[in-house]
Amino acid sequence: MFWLFRGHPAIWIGRRKQREILKLSGRHLSKIIELTKNFHAFVEAFSTNNLNDLKRCFEEIFRLEREADDEKEKIISEVSRGPFHPMDREDLLRLVMTMDDIAANVKAASRKLLYLDPNEIPENVKVDLIKLSDLVLDIVLKLEEALTALIDGSEDVLKKADMVERKEEEIDEFRSEFIMKVLRWGDEMRKISSLLMLKEAIENLENSSDKAEDVADVIRGIFAISPR
Repeated sequence: MFWLFRGHPAIWIGRRKQREILKLSGRHLSKIIELTKNFHAFVEAFSTNNLNDLKRCFEEIFRLEREADDEKEKIISEVSRGPFHPMDREDLLRLVMTMDDIAANVKAASRKLLYLDPNEIPENVKVDLIKLSDLVLDIVLKLEEALTALIDGSEDVLKKADMVERKEEEIDEFRSEFIMKVLRWGDEMRKISSLLMLKEAIENLENSSDKAEDVADVIRGIFAISPR
């Protein structure tokens, strides 16, 4: 198979180019982490009904998502014209596109929360929303550890990727309990539109953790066929 012919100059060039793309992917992920940190601040502002900070954080999320898009486009351009085997090219494109889905879901969650009146949301729901944003930030930080390990050629890649998977399972379990709490609140208050927006925001956050796990799977696949 392609990756077994390591002595061929084209293979060596392709592997060097792959490492360069992975480094660019690290920059892309850094933007997504910064965006997720701003989302955490956004949720804290939402929970305290701090409208000025809420607006500022959303504008920052919007800006960072565009910057992440710019990084994504650079990577896609490099991958499209680089000397890659089709399987390697597919893995690298999956890596960047799936990471982009993390940012898109976090941004979508923030937009939906903007439609809500924070004063209508009970404190116990706000507490859980902050907790969920903590967990989402944690999973992207763990994803960064896995990607950094891959870039550095560390043997810890699989262990770091497994940590992402464990965190996704924790988020999924937390999200299930959280949704039940939100549904009970919706039944009591009969605020269908608010209930739907809040539920969809929670689903976006859970989707972002699913995408983080998908990225970890891609990292495992790249590591499995990389020469060591």
